[in-house]
Amino acid sequence: MKSDYRFDLNQLLALCTMLLLAPLLRLVPSGAAGIAGRGAWLTALAAAPLLLAYVFFICRFMQARNENEGMGELCLRCLGDKAGKAALFISAAWFVLYAGFILRSGADRLITTIYPYSTTHIFIVVMGLLCLFAAMGSCRSIVRTAKLVQPVVLGVLLLILIFSFFSLYKENLLPITSAYFLPIMKGSLTVTDILSVVLYLSCFLLGSVRKGGDSLKSLSIWTGLMLLIVTAVSAAVVGNFGAELTARLTRPFFSLVRNLIFFGSLERIEALVVTLWVFPDFLLVSALLYAAQHILRLCFDLDPSYRGEKRLDISGGRWAVLPCGAAATVCAMLIAQTPTALELWSKTIIPIINLCYAFIFLPVTYIVGKLRRKLN
Repeated sequence: MKSDYRFDLNQLLALCTMLLLAPLLRLVPSGAAGIAGRGAWLTALAAAPLLLAYVFFICRFMQARNENEGMGELCLRCLGDKAGKAALFISAAWFVLYAGFILRSGADRLITTIYPYSTTHIFIVVMGLLCLFAAMGSCRSIVRTAKLVQPVVLGVLLLILIFSFFSLYKENLLPITSAYFLPIMKGSLTVTDILSVVLYLSCFLLGSVRKGGDSLKSLSIWTGLMLLIVTAVSAAVVGNFGAELTARLTRPFFSLVRNLIFFGSLERIEALVVTLWVFPDFLLVSALLYAAQHILRLCFDLDPSYRGEKRLDISGGRWAVLPCGAAATVCAMLIAQTPTALELWSKTIIPIINLCYAFIFLPVTYIVGKLRRKLN
C-alpha cells in the first residue's frame, strides 16, 4: 500500500492557480472598474508590492514549520493550547462559510447562464456532495485533479483572451493620468483579496508538502504570473466594454465570452466555458473543506494526517469532514437569497472577512509566536 501521500511545492502552486480562477472571474474587473474607471486594468500591477510583501511574510512564517506541519499546527504552537484551539475553530468556521459562499455563487452562475428555470438547491447539494467526497480523501488527490484540468482551463482562458484582444478599443484603456493613481490603489484591494485567500489557504495544506526548495522564489514567481493573468483579464474586459458598462455587469468575463466569435463560425460558447469553470469551484470548495476538517481534528487532539484510509472510513477523527460539508451546504442555501444580497456578500462581506483574516489574524498570530519564542 502506498504510504507517501505528500507532494512538492510546485504541485501545490498548480492547485493554487486553479483556486484563484474561481474568485478571479467573479470579482475582476467589475469591482475595480467602479472605483478606478479605465484604470481598472492596472489594479493588479498596483497590488504587486503589497502582495509580494505578504508572500515574504508567509514564507517567513512557514519557515518555522517542521516536517508534516502546516499553518494549523503553527497556530497551535504560537498561541498555546486554549487560545490556539479557539483560533483554529474560528479558522474552520471561516473556511466553511467561504466554501458555502462559493457553492452559492457557483450555483447562481450556472442558473443565470445555462439553466434559467432551475433552482440553486440542486446544484448546491450535488456540488457539495462531490466536494465532500473529495475532501474525505487525501490532499494529494485534490492536487492531482488540479494538475489534470489546469492545462484545459488555462488553455481556454488563453484562447478567450487572444480573441478578445482583437476587438478591444484602446480608448477604453488609455490615457491614464495621475488622477487615476489613488483610485487604482484603492481598486487594487480587490486583487489583494483574491490572491491573499489562495496564499494563506495553501499554508493550511502545507502539512502534505515535502520540505525543500526555495519557497520564497517559487511563491514570488507564481504571484507575479497570476498578477499578469489578472491584468490580461482586466484589460480584455475593460477594453471591450469600457469601465462604465464593466462596473454594471455582474459577470463581465462571461459576458465577454458571450459576445466573442471564433474563426467566424463558432459563436456563443458561454455555456461551455461556464461549465468548465465548475472545476475551479469544485477544487476551491474541496480544499476549504479539507483544510477545515484538518484543523478541527487538531482542536480535538486527533492525528489529522492521511494514511490511506478509504473515503467512507470516518474513524480516527475523519468524521470531522462530515459536519464541515453539511455546514457549508446549509450556509450556501441560507445566505444571499437575492441577487442584491449575493452582490453584497461577494463584494463586501466576504472580502472584508478575508482581508481581516489575512492581514490581521495571521500577522498577530505570528507576532505572538515570536514574543512567546515559539518560532525559530
